[in-house]
Amino acid sequence: MDQAAAATEIEGYIRTELLDGDPSAELTAESPLLEWGVLNSMNITRLVAFLRERFDADVTPGHLVPANFRDIGSVARLVAGLTSERAVDRASGTAADCASG
Repeated sequence: MDQAAAATEIEGYIRTELLDGDPSAELTAESPLLEWGVLNSMNITRLVAFLRERFDADVTPGHLVPANFRDIGSVARLVAGLTSERAVDRASGTAADCASG
């Protein structure tokens, strides 16, 4: 999934699940989620669960740093990076399987 599509889905999740569906919330890709208190420890946990389920993103404890959750754009970049890494790993595994089989 590309970064823009991921950002749209992440924004939708944050609006509906973390901001109680408030459509008037002034939320953009650059809104400071940590600074505004939108993401606290509980909401980061909920967001990570969503990222794992929706995008099959392997978010590990090492990814749980402020830079990855600063704003929607940061979260989308994290997801895009993790999903592209997974795609490369799958392609490498498939190539290795073909070579050995």
